[in-house]
Amino acid sequence: MPVSEHTTSRPDRSPDTNFWPKSFQPYLSDALDQRPAGSAGKLGTCKLTFAAAGSGRTQLQQSFVSHPFHLTRPWYLDPALPGMAVVYVQTPAGGLIQGDRATLQFELGDTTQVHVTNQAAEKIHSMTANCALQSVSFVLGAGAYAEYCPEPVILFPHARFGQQLDIQLGLQASFFFSELFLIRGDVIEEPFEALSTSLTVTDAAGNLLMREHGLALPFQQRLAGPGVLGRYHVWGQAVLVGCSVTENWAREIQGKIQEESCPDTVLVAGTTVLPGECGVCVKVVGTQVPAVRRVLRRAWHGLRLRHLGVPAPDLPK
Repeated sequence: MPVSEHTTSRPDRSPDTNFWPKSFQPYLSDALDQRPAGSAGKLGTCKLTFAAAGSGRTQLQQSFVSHPFHLTRPWYLDPALPGMAVVYVQTPAGGLIQGDRATLQFELGDTTQVHVTNQAAEKIHSMTANCALQSVSFVLGAGAYAEYCPEPVILFPHARFGQQLDIQLGLQASFFFSELFLIRGDVIEEPFEALSTSLTVTDAAGNLLMREHGLALPFQQRLAGPGVLGRYHVWGQAVLVGCSVTENWAREIQGKIQEESCPDTVLVAGTTVLPGECGVCVKVVGTQVPAVRRVLRRAWHGLRLRHLGVPAPDLPK
């Protein structure tokens, strides 16, 4: 079997327009003056399949990539996990614009280990019509482990963006995910227009482990209000799911992220165990991107030590 087999068959998945909440639906059908939403040049796909080699190293088995995505060969950059494939999904485009539809699909064979990231922050540009959508899915075989740690998503004034992340875990598979959003304009005067995000995780039997859905419409409900963002404009989360977690884990991770607090750093962070003790989630809001990123990294490092017994690596960008 070849290490990497490039296919020309088109993936059968695209962002599901029936998924989005009712208040987000009008953006999907909003007509564009330019090329229609999801048409050629506005429909990007990255589909990767990984398998474990006899040596235990994870190898890229199949790939399909279309504009605006670009893929380099996997790297092996983690000294603590030398068999883990580190994948940088790149794009020469300057960000997502109105009408863009992006799909990323990752399939991991049994016992594989993959870290997926990108080379730079994703810009969601200002829009006057329609929206940009991104669908990300991971299917993990038995005993597989995946990390999905994209760079920050920057929401420009009047941006409209929807992202759905679907995870299917095989027997004894686990998944780590981190994300960070920030507002490019003034939170009050120039907010983004719409943001819909979801995270759904199921186990090998198809049982739901967790589902999270967020919706923000700043022109209908001010972000600076209570129970929303308040005075903050940077927020993110880190999630580990697929392993048995106790309250001690949560307290230990919370102690680590509290160490990030200092007089000139304004942020709030909290840690919770997921339902059924199937994982743990860390959420953070703040006023400075570096501080929020450090909290998420502390969470990644601490959870890795607990779950895998190895530290988080410093990956080049």
